[in-house]
Formats: sequence, structure tokens, C-alpha cells
Amino acid sequence: MLRRSNIQINSGDLHDLDLRFPDGSTRHVSVKASRAAPPPSKLHEDSERQAADRRLYVTRHATSALRALAGSGEVDLIAVGDRLIIFDGRVFLDDPSHEPRSQQRPRRGSPPWVRWAIERLVVLGEPMTQADIAAALSTTQQSVSHALHGHAFAERTSSGWTTTRRVELLDAHLGEYPGPGGAVTYWYGLEPVVNQARAALTFCEEMQIETLQTGDVAADTYAPWRLPSTAAIYTSEFLDFVPAGFSPATADDYTLVAAVPADPTIWRTARAVSSTATALTDPIITLHDVLRSPGPDAEEAAERLRQPIISGTWRD
Repeated sequence: MLRRSNIQINSGDLHDLDLRFPDGSTRHVSVKASRAAPPPSKLHEDSERQAADRRLYVTRHATSALRALAGSGEVDLIAVGDRLIIFDGRVFLDDPSHEPRSQQRPRRGSPPWVRWAIERLVVLGEPMTQADIAAALSTTQQSVSHALHGHAFAERTSSGWTTTRRVELLDAHLGEYPGPGGAVTYWYGLEPVVNQARAALTFCEEMQIETLQTGDVAADTYAPWRLPSTAAIYTSEFLDFVPAGFSPATADDYTLVAAVPADPTIWRTARAVSSTATALTDPIITLHDVLRSPGPDAEEAAERLRQPIISGTWRD
């Protein structure tokens, strides 16, 4: 929607954005994203708590109170379901007839990112103590204990937590895990996909942005089988990849997809299982993303990675 309005994301993450507008002006906004529009009491609370910050509310549908505040220029607004964008009281997009893509019904409550990360470590690694898991994931031993005690497929041994039911645990994890989430931008390049991934990674390193490769390119390192058809990366911040040789694209026509994930644990599990400096997501995140990659052979490509994970023979 921002791209349709010729509004460019210069930098930022899921909480703060630096935007450039069609007239060349720029703005820093603090992002408040929620499926349901905040009630007037919450809007008032935010205004008192963040008086100095410009607030951008991103929600499914805008209430009359939120529209009124945006119209007066007190806050900025993106209402995805309404196809409405308002900045500084100015309407940049108002297209209610344009139906957005259907989306999965969101999970209620906070996603159990830590439990899912623990499950990936249990599947992928040697037995780990509760303390080692907590250190690897930058969480508390209490959180680890809560996730593992009574778990259907994890068991405690003298060497640490492990599983003798790797297939069941992996399949249950893939069936429940919704993906790292966050926000995605799409790009198009002319070079071979592996070269595009390398160029994007190099650009991120130059910009000092933390990056992980995933999808086809990462799978090609773990379990080579098919020629990657698209490049996919996770970055800690949004980047404009035009200086790296890419053009803006859409979800229907892209060669590189860059996501700023909501799941903070993907960086930690990548470091925990990696034996090299290669910037790859862990094999289970990679498998999840390959299963959702374009191409008729995605499931077969995923199975080529799933088997080494189950047998414990994957290596980066």
C-alpha cells in the first residue's frame, strides 16, 4: 500500500520507520500495529505517553475516532482492510473497492516463540541442559522448564533434553509454527538467483544490518537438490535494495523477498546450530520457508531437506 502511494521506507523495523514521501520530505514514525483499532482510551493513553513521537497506527479497519485523529493530523494511519493511508492529515490512498489478499486468521495471544525455538533445538542438536538452552535463546531457565516439562515429544536424560521421536516432534512443530511473521518487501533482479542472494547479503553487511538467508538458497547449502528459483532473506531492519541492483516488485512477480521477522528467536537458533560463519536460518526455519516457496516442486525440495534433519546428517 505504501508503494502504491509512492511512499518509500528508507529504514526502520517493525516498531519504527523512516519514510520518504513523493515530494521528497521525510518522516520518522513510531509504529503501533494491531488487528483491531485501538479504542479512544488507548489513543489518549498513547498521546500522553509518546507526546514527542509521531505515531503511525496500522490496523485492519479504522474506527471513526481513529479516522478523525488522522484527518486532523494528530496521528498517521494505515487501515489495510479499508485500503486507506493518511499522513499529516493528507490522504495518500483511499481505495475501499480494492480487496486485499485474504489472510490466515491470526493466533490469539502472544506467539510462543521461545517454545518453538526450543523444539527446533531439540530436533536439531545434541542433548542440551536447561541452562544451555536458556543461554542459547537468551531466555530464563524457568521459561525453558515451562516449555519442556510435560512436552509430548521431548524427554530429559542424564546428558540433557533430547527426543527419541524426532519425526513426530518435527511434524508437530511444522504443523503449528506459523512462520517468523513480520513484514515483507519484494524485489526483482536480473542476475542468477544465487548471485542475487549474495548481492543482497553483501549489501546488508555494508549497511551493517544483520541478515540470514533462508528458503531455496539456504536449502541448497544444507541439502543441495534443486536450482533456487527465488532468493529469500531475513533482515533486522528494512532496506531499500535499489542501490544493490534490484527493482521494487510485488508478491506476484519477484526474485528476492526480504522480511523483517517478528520472531526474535530465528537469529538465536541460527547461531546455536551453525558451525560456520554462514548467515543461514536454522534448517527447520529453512524447511518451513521452502515448503512455502514458489514452484511445483517445493514439496519435493522440502522433503530432500526434511530427511537429513530427521537423520541428523544435515550440516552447513
